[in-house]
Amino acid sequence: MKGADLLADADPPSPEDLAAWRQAAHTGDGAPWLRAGSAEALARFAAARGEGVSMMEAAALTLREPPRDIGWEIIGADAPGENWEDHRDPARALSLVLRKLAQARRYGVRLQYKIWLRAAGR
Repeated sequence: MKGADLLADADPPSPEDLAAWRQAAHTGDGAPWLRAGSAEALARFAAARGEGVSMMEAAALTLREPPRDIGWEIIGADAPGENWEDHRDPARALSLVLRKLAQARRYGVRLQYKIWLRAAGR
């Protein structure tokens, strides 16, 4: 598989999966654990509907334990102005998610993500 992205999801999520994950992401449990491609798809799907990622946990694919560096997560510990509570803007939230996913890809970090969503302004 020369040139293939070995960290990518095998198949893109279906519209039904995205809708179910979006619904779950509004509960206390959040969306199910998702690989990077599915997490990105959910973040984009939500942003198109006026919702943003208010929180995102990251865990290793094999152990489901949080990574040592919380920089992979969105838990309110980012720079001032980057956190959901600072702006409540789905576009800004999506930008942060995309930056974190891209950074993980650049470093070859294999993580899964759990996402929580909130409507713009909330």
